[in-house]
Amino acid sequence: MPARLIVLDIIAVLAGAVVGLFVVDILAWLLFNTSVSGMVASIGRWIIVLLTVGLFAVYYRMLPPTGAAIASFFTGVVVPLVTEKIVFGSSLPTTSLLFLYVVFAVVALFTYRFVRAGGRGRNDAAKAGRPHP
Repeated sequence: MPARLIVLDIIAVLAGAVVGLFVVDILAWLLFNTSVSGMVASIGRWIIVLLTVGLFAVYYRMLPPTGAAIASFFTGVVVPLVTEKIVFGSSLPTTSLLFLYVVFAVVALFTYRFVRAGGRGRNDAAKAGRPHP
């Protein structure tokens, strides 16, 4: 695999994790009156979301696109939900956490796919000899 695709995957994983975590933290702040600074500053939460979105890249390498999307969605919901409840001992009800992490899974997956597909599209355009913006 070319180094360019590895770098593109790393950028896509970072983008998906950052955007997904910020959207969830802002949504939790708006709906459940939680502290945004405490959630964003948690190193453990950053590690969990980076590993979760990192699994998206693994799924897209090993599975067909539909299977990878389904596996990524459920991983994006289950892994952070379980760790938030068991490891971090969240005071929010499980249904609230489930809602937040469904939003996280969708936002992180769309962001990952958007960044990943954009890079591949430019690569395909370069191979075809068409100029890209």
